[in-house]
Amino acid sequence: MKYLSFLSFLSLGAIFFAIGVSADEATFRATLNSDEIAWLSKHPVIRFSCDPDFTPVEFIDDQGQYAGMGAEYLTLLANRLGVRFEKVAAADFYEALKNVREGRADFLPVIVETPQRAEYLKFTSPYLNLPTAVITARKDIDKWSIDTLRTMKVAVVHGFYTEEWLSHKYPEIELVQTPDIQTALLATSFGVADAMVGALATTSYFTGKMNITNLRVALQIQQNSNNSMAIRKDWPMFHQLLNKALATISVEEKQAISNHWIRLEPPPLWKNPTVRIVALSILVALLGIILAILAWNRTLAKMVRSRTKALEEAHLRLMQSAKLESVGRLAAGVAHEVKNPLAIIQMGVDYLSAEVSSEGEASLVIKDMDDAVQRADGVIKGLLDFSREKKLAMRRTDLNEVLRDSLKLVHYELNHHNITVEEALDTDLPAINADPDKLKQVFINLFMNAIQAMGRDGKLKVTSQFKRIKKSATHEENWNGKFAPGSQVIVITVQDTGPGIDPAKVNNVFDPFFTTKPVGQGTGLGLSVSRTIVELHGGSIRLRNRGEGGASVDLMFKIE
Repeated sequence: MKYLSFLSFLSLGAIFFAIGVSADEATFRATLNSDEIAWLSKHPVIRFSCDPDFTPVEFIDDQGQYAGMGAEYLTLLANRLGVRFEKVAAADFYEALKNVREGRADFLPVIVETPQRAEYLKFTSPYLNLPTAVITARKDIDKWSIDTLRTMKVAVVHGFYTEEWLSHKYPEIELVQTPDIQTALLATSFGVADAMVGALATTSYFTGKMNITNLRVALQIQQNSNNSMAIRKDWPMFHQLLNKALATISVEEKQAISNHWIRLEPPPLWKNPTVRIVALSILVALLGIILAILAWNRTLAKMVRSRTKALEEAHLRLMQSAKLESVGRLAAGVAHEVKNPLAIIQMGVDYLSAEVSSEGEASLVIKDMDDAVQRADGVIKGLLDFSREKKLAMRRTDLNEVLRDSLKLVHYELNHHNITVEEALDTDLPAINADPDKLKQVFINLFMNAIQAMGRDGKLKVTSQFKRIKKSATHEENWNGKFAPGSQVIVITVQDTGPGIDPAKVNNVFDPFFTTKPVGQGTGLGLSVSRTIVELHGGSIRLRNRGEGGASVDLMFKIE
């Protein structure tokens, strides 16, 4: 009998080979009953819909093809089932769900089961586990937990399982709904949200792709994303077949897919004893350098004060020029001499904080050291941003679109402070050559400054206008001669109803390091960097107090 069974298996394999069936399909179909085989024969093409922008889990690539971890699992399943999977396009994850719910698609390859979704979908056993993490830019909290989020604004992607899970289990958390992962990360990076909750693999990918440097993983939570495949409820046989096929995927195959799309980070440098010693040595050296710089600055200050009154005006002009030149030289030196050692010092501080008891005085000293390093890092980033050469990614840009995108990113802050927005955007505005991301940085900085100035119950007015400078324009109307008479220009105006700027300080607001905020709450480089970006675009920016109260920032760009 065993001999006959073996012959039967060989005969079945020969038949499958003769009709062009793969070895994986032949092996898998040998485990199926006649009803399951008949169902597959009647359904050679099966439709699926997916999230087009959930890299690296699933996404649509530049050629319009389904890619990512989910795509590799579908390839394995197609080889076993002997069917062809056909993609039904969706603009986002919410539309993909709708495609299956309304019968335009048959299943979703990657989805987390929730009670609400289970009402109209059948879920396979979970096959893809993705850790969930809390991402933040805040540095003022040492230990994070889910309870920490209860008093915060938390960004989530609308329609993702994290939104349903947090709103159901922690209703007191303020959720900032965003359309996609990129917007959620930007909202967290710019401080519109305190934190973001999402899959660690996808958030890490987009953080690197978008070059966001101020975000970190604050907490990896136990509520992991256990992803399944979801099938329309009237297809129980396909649900049964998918479960069987998924069960045949080996651990080695799963690990190969994971290694392909999720890169493991190397071990932290601070685990190397040599690095620890070097980090502590550099820390001592850096403290000595800082003390020397402080002493040198005090000496310079005394020398400045000793100058005669007759030379004071000329000296102030030279100081301003020398300061800008020194900032440029200092920034270049910092990039090579301080930035890397500062990172090593941070790792040393992190190591010491883990080794030293949190109850003793030593922990307070380490915390002070960590605060000092963070402050130094913030100043260094501001210096580099202010002084280094800005490389612009120029392309044809609609400034109205850039303004609307920037307002979306501060939408939550506007609502939170009960600030109304009035838009008066010129519909005939022509496109200009610009870097939209750099200009978005400028507009977000202006909007956040206006929000902080107004506090609550204010009004933000944003206007755009296409105009031609009159040949008879006055020196002031021509922005002190910066634009030739007859030039075609675009004027952007941002007005608020705050207290305005002290008239004695209006001329200083664009100076580096000038700020009206309390000590420790601003570097005084925001408006200076904004002016640099605008001028790199061949434009100009100015700030003035409005007669009816509040401040107005005007930007002018020439149309080439």
